[in-house]
Amino acid sequence: MRALSPLALCLLLAAGPALAGSDFCDGGGDGPIDPPGSNPAPESGTDPNASSCEVDMIVSAAAAQYGIEYWSLRDLPFTGKNLAVLEKTKEWPELPLELNNIQLAPPGDSVSRAGAGKAGAASQRPAAQQPPIELPPQRHESTFLEWSFRPTSGPQYERVLSLTVIVKNYEGAVPVLRADWLESPQAGWSQGDGTSLAPPVLASLSAVLVDAQNKPDPRIRLLHDGDQVRVGIGMPVQQWLSFPLPSAQWRPVRLRNGPLGGTALSEGMGLRVSWTSLPTGSLDQSLDDERAPSAPTPIAPRVD
Repeated sequence: MRALSPLALCLLLAAGPALAGSDFCDGGGDGPIDPPGSNPAPESGTDPNASSCEVDMIVSAAAAQYGIEYWSLRDLPFTGKNLAVLEKTKEWPELPLELNNIQLAPPGDSVSRAGAGKAGAASQRPAAQQPPIELPPQRHESTFLEWSFRPTSGPQYERVLSLTVIVKNYEGAVPVLRADWLESPQAGWSQGDGTSLAPPVLASLSAVLVDAQNKPDPRIRLLHDGDQVRVGIGMPVQQWLSFPLPSAQWRPVRLRNGPLGGTALSEGMGLRVSWTSLPTGSLDQSLDDERAPSAPTPIAPRVD
């Protein structure tokens, strides 16, 4: 994949300070994002007081006019404050998520839509806001998540789990999830920061997003069980993609959700992710509380 254009990178970087201290979630439910200050009815599916959490990466002029752009990067630092919230959720130490909408191909393509959800209304968008990333025409993909880990002492380099969803360009194609285990060139590194440093890929595993009956299943689970970082496919989990950490002293430091690279996007294209166990309005993106995170409660991964 090719890097974003300089202007697109400036827009991405400018979004960071603006989001500092704000909630990790765009809103709750499965529908479109409601304008800030609005009070949608609970039945609309976007109740801001709902227990679910949504990150919307669909290109939409309706969202853009309220300052909620698809290219905004949402960061969840594993501070003491955020860990206190996470540890109260029923799923912790697992972090389940669901790809509510996978729209990576242009309209009219044979795989123009995979998954559920609503696309944005058609409108004109400046070309500078469409990342010019080139991929082979037979597939479309988007890197949408990074999970960073760092040792509690010693050299401050990191290991990063990077998740990419891939849609093949033929009828009946099922999305594939690729998990890359990276050795970051420096602490705090991210594909979304515009750096030219390319980290070594230590391991790469893929899985088709289907259930036990081979039907599409966009549900994924993240897990750090003390010595490995795992990605569970399906619900219940049908397959685990696992990557070992160097030692038990490594802890999660940041979860980044946003369009980090992939197919160039236009109106109505992108991803919508639902974090099914995270409470809206309670996860702070600021780094004011930087206490070292405690070890997560170990959990035995399911093996089928």
